[in-house]
Amino acid sequence: MRHLLFATLAVLALAALPLRAQIVDDFSDGNFTANPAWQGDVTHFIVNASGELQLNAPAAGSSALAVAGTVSDSAVWLLDVRLAFAPSATNLLRVYLMADQADLLQANGYYLEIGENGATDALRLFRQDGPASRTLLAAGLTGFVAVDPVDIRLRVRRSTGANWTVEARAGGSGPFEPQGTATDATHNAGAGRFFGVYCLYTATRTDKFFFDNLSVLPDVPDTTPPVLLSASANGTGTEVLALFDEDLDTASALEPAHYAIAGLGGPTSVAFAGGGKQQVRLTLAAALGTGTYTLQSQQIADAAGNSSGQQSTVFEFVKIEAAAEFDILVNEIMADPTPSVGLPEAEWLELHNRSGKIINLNTLLLSDGSTPRVLPDYLLRPDSFVVLATAANAAALAPFTAALGVAGFPALNNSGDTLVLTDAVGAVVDRVVYAANWHDNSVKSEGGWSLERINPDLPCQERENWRSCPVLPGGTPGKANASLQKMPDLTAPRLLAAFPDDANALELTFSEGLDRIAATDPAGYRIDPPLAISSVELTAESRRVVRLVLQEPLESGIVYAVSATPGLRDCSGNAAAVTDTAWVGLPETPAPMDVVVNEVLFNPATFGSDFVEIHNRSAKVFDLQHFFLANFSGGSDVRAIGQKRLLLPGAYLVFSPAPADITQRFLRAKPENILLMAIPALPDDAGNATLVWSKGPDRVIVDSLTYFDDWHNSLLAANERTGVSLERVRPDGPTNDPANWTSAARRPDGNGTPTLPNSQQSGSIPPGGNDLFQLGPARLSPDGDGYEDYLDIRYTLPGAGYAATVTIFDSEGVPVKRLVRQQLIGTEGSLRWDGDMDDGTATRPGIYIFFAEIFDPGGDVRQERKVFALVRRF
Repeated sequence: MRHLLFATLAVLALAALPLRAQIVDDFSDGNFTANPAWQGDVTHFIVNASGELQLNAPAAGSSALAVAGTVSDSAVWLLDVRLAFAPSATNLLRVYLMADQADLLQANGYYLEIGENGATDALRLFRQDGPASRTLLAAGLTGFVAVDPVDIRLRVRRSTGANWTVEARAGGSGPFEPQGTATDATHNAGAGRFFGVYCLYTATRTDKFFFDNLSVLPDVPDTTPPVLLSASANGTGTEVLALFDEDLDTASALEPAHYAIAGLGGPTSVAFAGGGKQQVRLTLAAALGTGTYTLQSQQIADAAGNSSGQQSTVFEFVKIEAAAEFDILVNEIMADPTPSVGLPEAEWLELHNRSGKIINLNTLLLSDGSTPRVLPDYLLRPDSFVVLATAANAAALAPFTAALGVAGFPALNNSGDTLVLTDAVGAVVDRVVYAANWHDNSVKSEGGWSLERINPDLPCQERENWRSCPVLPGGTPGKANASLQKMPDLTAPRLLAAFPDDANALELTFSEGLDRIAATDPAGYRIDPPLAISSVELTAESRRVVRLVLQEPLESGIVYAVSATPGLRDCSGNAAAVTDTAWVGLPETPAPMDVVVNEVLFNPATFGSDFVEIHNRSAKVFDLQHFFLANFSGGSDVRAIGQKRLLLPGAYLVFSPAPADITQRFLRAKPENILLMAIPALPDDAGNATLVWSKGPDRVIVDSLTYFDDWHNSLLAANERTGVSLERVRPDGPTNDPANWTSAARRPDGNGTPTLPNSQQSGSIPPGGNDLFQLGPARLSPDGDGYEDYLDIRYTLPGAGYAATVTIFDSEGVPVKRLVRQQLIGTEGSLRWDGDMDDGTATRPGIYIFFAEIFDPGGDVRQERKVFALVRRF
């Protein structure tokens, strides 16, 4: 080591040289007027509180200071220089290394200059021959001092024979970098020489020049081996940089056998680094992992041939890796902090590193649909958490957790938002599309409570894997969620629905998120009748939704079956259920009565919900997005169904504002066919339910029911009709025929059949020859069990204009119920008898007689009589 403790070495080597002749000043005594005494513009300088010599001039101009001493023929200059600005031709510095008088601008000598216009500023060595002549001897690295601020340490050597070497290093450490060499002996060294600084400055730079740690000492012979100062690994851990205190001998420094990392062995190659010979780069056979290491060196010589023994230095390496998908998750969201239940009223979100990697957040970007924002420089270690917020909100959260302020942190929507975490090239690391209804209840959704991810090991799950924070103060920022439950996912993904984006693409929806690679493999899907799949895409919104691009288009009028193959799996590796089938076809325009209103519940049980059921009685496929439900009784209340879903042939769909209530009260109902919808109001006594299809200029009234409470079974008292739905008897029968509607069967599993064929649905009656009236069957058991609860009467008259009288007699010929009294009844239709008498009471079991008489204005009179049985359960 060549220049450690220069003053001591100089005294030992040059005992005859008076100590006062050397120039050494670190300004630690607080002045520059003694020990040593500087001269010149002394009123323009101060020693500041940091122990630096600082320019402190009153106005724009120039100032100089000089100090006398002896400069040896072989000498070393060391000086710290700090300029709090970018130098220029009007704000520059000269460091006079050696001058023959205190008036520096008039002297003969040598100086370094810092200050040029533009971005190419370099350290430059000049010889000065009096006030009017100067000669450039050497120039350093281009742009080395074209910075703001300049903060360097200078080292200049003049050896015997007047060989000059200029070196400098930026900042407080690191190797010195060569800045030029020259040979010039025009002006001699010796006693009575001056070191000094000359500052030229504008009005804004009068206090921006700083100097410290000056020494001008003899360059004594080097007898000390080089010292290994430090070691550090590069970002990938494949190289280690070793720093020594002086230039090294090339042969010994570049020998790989002279280095080793304890426990790992030596490097594969060695090269100098940093532009000099003080630092070497060791290339390793294998990359380092995170940990603490010891670098050992031996037989390393300096340029003078001094060889070191074994040396070692300890260094740490943190392996920073790139984030892959789901390595880091959005783990907790405080979107609506008002009103507070304990935490500050500040929006924030929490990230969780679920991987085994150390990841720098500055490699990630956060967005909620706006411009992605780069996250701060922060190492997120495995199984750790970090909270992100605005700078102000991060400060507010300080009593609860250390949060990072993010410039441009997005405002989080209370009702729902899309949070996307990506890497630098836009690959998604995590995406959460949250909504206020993810909260456990309406109270927590109103504010003050965070949403927590339940199981970070199930990153593909969506709403089902989130809940409200269950504990006060309403969130768990910076630590494991209170909702944490690490249960394995053993459930297979289910295929829920298919929908045609157009004739050439299908959108499939699954019950949970899918593995990205498996989901985008066309071999994971099957279509029947067969259609070839050209590609598969995961949608941006959800891992549960995939888009199949077809090689040939769908054909109208064909319903296709879509299913999964065993290769399709979720993010936990569970194979998809291959038994699931989704049906899909190209939607068509409906004709009237293609879809009918099939069942309504307009008078629900206490705290219960209304519903409307529709039934596709056609062979066509329809798109629900173009359907509307309306109530046109007493006004116009029209509601769009607006659901992206197909109505398939034969399907039953139910619409209700409370699907959970329907499934709770009607146990056989299929939850997947009950759709959430704010349906039009359905009054208890009478109302209207109209189904409308509309697309562009086209509009079709598909079906319209105007119902009345007395359409219920006559044997049900008013209070018994509560919670009982009204069912259509025949899908092809007239919608507004009272005989085509009756009360649903009363059963323990619910007084209605939402999503199912109606309990009171009637089939066709076999042809009856020449009979005008037919009974199907000739029996009824009016006990509300859904089996033969009424007498179904169908008629076909010989022509128009006939009036009819229809009466039910008991076996003794006593009339018990007059169904029709001399009324025009049309050429065909149906009647219904519920087993009640004219006074509303129930009839007794027995044999009854159906008697009908029809007549027209021309005098044609016909009669029919049929016998049937009324039975009751004992």
